[in-house]
Amino acid sequence: MVFSDWRQEPTTSDALQMAGWTRQGTIPWIKPASRPRKGGFKQSAEFITWGVKGTLDNNRDIYLPGHFTASQPRKDRVHITQKPLEIMQQLVRICPEDGVVLDPFTGSGSTGVAALLEGRRFVGVELSPHYADIAEQRLRAELTQDDFALAGPEA
Repeated sequence: MVFSDWRQEPTTSDALQMAGWTRQGTIPWIKPASRPRKGGFKQSAEFITWGVKGTLDNNRDIYLPGHFTASQPRKDRVHITQKPLEIMQQLVRICPEDGVVLDPFTGSGSTGVAALLEGRRFVGVELSPHYADIAEQRLRAELTQDDFALAGPEA
């Protein structure tokens, strides 16, 4: 899954397919609290382009919504593009329970927190040391003693 606004959505879809993924669709995320746009329409949506490697596993008993409505976090927001945890928790459910959620642009760690809350393993990559520290703090706050025992001594 890749988040983008309307300007990058076509390129995002092309890049996903060029990387060998089969595009499955685009899911709108409606953001009620968004800025107006002078002289035009309010930009109140982002798009989640998603795809699969191979074929979609339709043997799982999972039914996810085709759109989401939620505002970006206001309280405790630490990143400009921070995603709402309630949306991320639903999105990570597409990953099988024994799978690993990978976020190559971890930012403040919302995807990782959602993955842990949903019982998924998580690998995050963040270029900014500032946001990597924030993400690590958020993830550690969600972990239990059992999680650390499973992760091994380097956790």
